[in-house]
Amino acid sequence: MLKGAAFLLLAMVTLLATASPSLAVRGRERARLTRRLAFLGRGDEPVIRYSARLSIPSLAAPMLARAQLEITTRAVGVFAGGMALTMLFLLLLGGPVLTITLLPVPPFALFFWIRRRAQQRVDALVAALPFYIDAVRQMQAVGSSLPQALERALTDAPDIVRSYLAPAARRLELGAPVSDAMQQLADRLRVPEMSMFAAAIRMNMRYGGSINAVLNNLASILRERVRIARELKAATSEAKVSARVLIAMPLVAMLLLMASNPAYIDFFLSDGRGNKMAVIAIALQAGGILVMRRVMRLVF
Repeated sequence: MLKGAAFLLLAMVTLLATASPSLAVRGRERARLTRRLAFLGRGDEPVIRYSARLSIPSLAAPMLARAQLEITTRAVGVFAGGMALTMLFLLLLGGPVLTITLLPVPPFALFFWIRRRAQQRVDALVAALPFYIDAVRQMQAVGSSLPQALERALTDAPDIVRSYLAPAARRLELGAPVSDAMQQLADRLRVPEMSMFAAAIRMNMRYGGSINAVLNNLASILRERVRIARELKAATSEAKVSARVLIAMPLVAMLLLMASNPAYIDFFLSDGRGNKMAVIAIALQAGGILVMRRVMRLVF
């Protein structure tokens, strides 16, 4: 029963991996057709080779925007090919049960890598954002308008701030309202600090008045949030180390048993009862990891 389900899932994954190149070609052809239609009236078509972007679900788009990554057809094709090769290797090595058990590991690893990259880059942005706000306030104090202050302060801003605010700066250069440009950026990233910055600008553009005091207070609030976040990180570091040790102990014990007795793993790969016990053990381990991560998560 378990092997039949494993073969069925492997067939579905194989079909998806086989269909991904044709989907990538279709996406590239659609992008090429869009470019040709855009330049139809000009009489010339630019020779540009790039991989077409894919439409991202609304739940994943903010995380990819925070990580500053773009999902293209080429990337999807490479990942699907890698998954197919991994599936074939595991199938030849341990059979369908081992394959279906370890197959979710690469997607989960990729997901956690993207989320970690997004968190690291957002932390760097939040740490550097108060200095950029101070620069905007100083530009305003010497007589610059708010759009001019935002653009001029971006010149000397840290690289992480420039990389995130570059789309808003391009919209400002094209004549977009400053409140709309900043709000679009905040909606795209969904970072609380950036939403606070966009809200301050939007309120000032709507009701008028001096924004210097608002920006000064906002910079102070952001610095205080960074300080509290660092204190929380230091206070929970011991609990995080303990959690990692508890998570690693079953895996290390399994590796030691396999090293001392190589035939130990055969029961979990060839016997039906061992297959069920292996699936249950992996599910319990994954559930324990999720529970411990949830307990240690602090949001303020």
